[in-house]
Amino acid sequence: MLILEGAKNLHKIAVLNPKGGAGKSTLALNLAGYLSCQSYNVALIDMDPQGSSSRWLKNRGEGRTPILGIHINHQQPDKDGNLRIRVPDHITHVVIDAPARVPAKSLIDYTCGAHAVLIPVLPCDLDIHAASNLISNLLLVAQVSRRNGRIGVVANRVKERTIAYQQLMRFLGSLSIKVVGILRDTQNYARAASTGLCLHEMPPSRVAKDLEQWSKITEWLHDCLERPLTQRDLLRPEDEIEPEKADKKVASRIAYGAVAATVALAAMIAWLMTGAPHSSQDGRVARTTIENLPVDAVAPGDPAIIDGTASAEFAQSSTDNAGEFRETWELKGIATDNDSRTLLLTRRGDNTSQRIVRGADISGWTVADIGNDYAIFRQDGAEMTINLNENEHAATVSDGGISSVDKKNF
Repeated sequence: MLILEGAKNLHKIAVLNPKGGAGKSTLALNLAGYLSCQSYNVALIDMDPQGSSSRWLKNRGEGRTPILGIHINHQQPDKDGNLRIRVPDHITHVVIDAPARVPAKSLIDYTCGAHAVLIPVLPCDLDIHAASNLISNLLLVAQVSRRNGRIGVVANRVKERTIAYQQLMRFLGSLSIKVVGILRDTQNYARAASTGLCLHEMPPSRVAKDLEQWSKITEWLHDCLERPLTQRDLLRPEDEIEPEKADKKVASRIAYGAVAATVALAAMIAWLMTGAPHSSQDGRVARTTIENLPVDAVAPGDPAIIDGTASAEFAQSSTDNAGEFRETWELKGIATDNDSRTLLLTRRGDNTSQRIVRGADISGWTVADIGNDYAIFRQDGAEMTINLNENEHAATVSDGGISSVDKKNF
């Protein structure tokens, strides 16, 4: 068990991610640097075997705001097997750079008593899958309360005009966990790390866009830090509950956790139904569907579950319907007029065209959302995304007319 000891007013911030390379250490060290710049007494606890946060601290030159570094490799368990980390009483804020692959049963060590828990996620199917599992374990095993609003997701290293980014944001939007920040893919983080700086210590003119993105994270962080911890935030496993109350309380928490975990798993499945992009022979975007999801990766109550068992018939039916739609229709253009968008669909057989808007039905599918270069369709719980061909361009509407350069699409 990890036991953090310090002053009564100690504020704990944990940065978690089960996968390496997601930017966990970068997020942690920038959080520590920012808090230090705000005149807080900060400790950065490096529990990652790679020691990235510790190397960053060594690179900080004289004259920088002080940050106490604690490397977990230097700590030894006590006689009971507990890992005790003693933080000096003058420290008011600790940022924990947690190791990757924290066992589900050990997550409580990082979340119990935490004012904020941050999860960086990359726009990649492997990272999204890992983050979904982590969120499920936080809700079900660690019993972190969603209602307290102390879990925040950060979309990391994003390129906003990519399909991967659009898929990541749809996945995060389907969760009941707040997306507290979206950080772009930039070398500014590497430059800051190599010199022991955080973004808030770099020349403002160089990192203006990044500081603007960080303002949303720091606003959420201060809100969490200013809210006192509740008994729910301090809840640990049931071994301290009186025996006569244990069964009832455990059952209640398991029921709550099961519902919460189902939300996270359902979000993962919803994302997998649109799938991760990969190249197909004709150059269009092909997608992974729910039929590729292992049966043991879902739980009762998820969209692809009937009476608690995975329905292969449901998945196959949805896939067939999507295939028929794609064989019949092709997305040729998207016209934008202020905030409204119109799709131009072309029937592949006879090249006849049809314009439709959000909420319209076509071939049994409802237009659920229209982006700059994609459209989302839903039918009986199934969802698919169709993108403009790479060699096509979205048409634009201006003053009631269609621009001449893109008029071929309409």
